[in-house]
Order: sequence, then C-alpha cells, then structure tokens
Amino acid sequence: MKTTIKQLIRLALGATALLLGALAQAAPVLKMGVEGAYPPFNSIDASGKVVGFDVDIGNELCKRINRQCQWVTQQWDGMIPALQTGKFDVMVSSMTITPERSAQVLFTVPYYYSYAMMAAPTGSGLVFSREGLAGKTIGIQAGTSHEPWLPKKYGTGFQIKPYPSTDDMFLDFENGRLDGIFADVVIIEPWIAENGGAAAYEQVGETVTDKDLGNEIGIAVRKEDTALVAELNNAINAMVEDGTFAAIAAKYFSFPLR
Repeated sequence: MKTTIKQLIRLALGATALLLGALAQAAPVLKMGVEGAYPPFNSIDASGKVVGFDVDIGNELCKRINRQCQWVTQQWDGMIPALQTGKFDVMVSSMTITPERSAQVLFTVPYYYSYAMMAAPTGSGLVFSREGLAGKTIGIQAGTSHEPWLPKKYGTGFQIKPYPSTDDMFLDFENGRLDGIFADVVIIEPWIAENGGAAAYEQVGETVTDKDLGNEIGIAVRKEDTALVAELNNAINAMVEDGTFAAIAAKYFSFPLR
C-alpha cells in the first residue's frame, strides 16, 4: 500500500506533537510560592486559580528554564520559613530585598522596583510628619519592610495597624477605620484609581525612596540553590531585554516598573 505525501506529512506532524508532549511531561516541576492576596500582583480568582503579574512572570520564567510551574499559596508572614522548609522552591511574591531577608534566602536580580507612599481620604488634612501622624491610625501589611520603618522614622506617637493582606487593609481603609495607609505605590495607585480616584483618596506627602525601606523587588530561593538562581537571573535579564517583561507589566500597570 502506497503512502501519500499528505499521509507522510500527517505522520510527521503527529510524531512532532508526541515529541513535544513528551518533552513537556519531562520538564521537571518547580514549586512556586505566592501569597495570593496582593492584587494585581497576585490573587486567587473565582475558580481558585492564582493569577496576576507575579504569576505571569513566574510562568514565563518556568517556560524559559524548561520547568513546569506548580503554584503554592502561602500567607505572607510565613513565606520565608515555607521556602526554607521546602514547601516550595521559588518565591515569586513581590518581596522587597532587604539585608535581613538576604541573610535567610538567596535573591535574584531585581525583577521590578517599587516605592512607598502614604494615602488618606481626600481632604482629610493628614500630614506625613511626626507631628501630623500623632494620634492617627495607619494601616500597613504585616511582615513588610513598612512595618518597622514607619516608627523608626516617625516615632511611636501614632498607631500602626498591621493586616495579614492588603485586601484586609483596603477594606478597613474604605470603611473609614483608618486615617491613612502606607504601602507600595504600585499597590495603592491602582486601588485608588478603581475606588473613586482623586475625588475619594489622595497621596499624602512625597513618595518614599529610602534605602532602609528598600525598593528592589526580587525572587527568592533557598541559600544553597545557586544554580537555580543563576538560571532565573539569566531568564529575567532576557525577558527585560526582549520586551517580554514590559509587555506583561503593561497588562496590569499604566506606569513602568523598571
């Protein structure tokens, strides 16, 4: 029985599909840790799937280093212990690189940069100073570099109210339980835009760019995983150079992240 050219082409395409499928299955799993409560960077959608900027970045990294991403959610204040004990292999959850954290985990090169800001209801009269904050209640996310930085710079004459997630913080802020909030610009600005804009909320004082607060955001692995961090660094740099990073960021933000 003769084999036609069309049949040969179909056989070749079928063999290629099988080979690609086998290669995909052969790619080792890489467990990726993420908070899942820091939109638009990471959150959990109605179907229970983790989504957001960090997730898109992580999936692209897995593709570039030939791994299968397996996403694992973890409450923010337990992120580093969970990484260290092997709950996941890579932490892609918008973590600021600080000396204290660098002593515990190994960070990649920064994949984006962020700055902090204070926000309050428009017309509240809140002033971002030691005197202006006196007697006020300011919301922050627990376990972030913002928590120790505020009292160190502005004293203890005001109450800091820490929240396990920014969702919780924004809920209390919207309901009038906080005089102000202090968090990353890239979190606060999109939230304000979606919740009444400048008519409802405003920035208080200047954007903070203090080295003690940190502005470099990195991806973390365990200290011993030097080969893995080198792979991730190469992939991050390539994503920035070929425009993939900017394209992913543009899906979520109207301003550059680097």
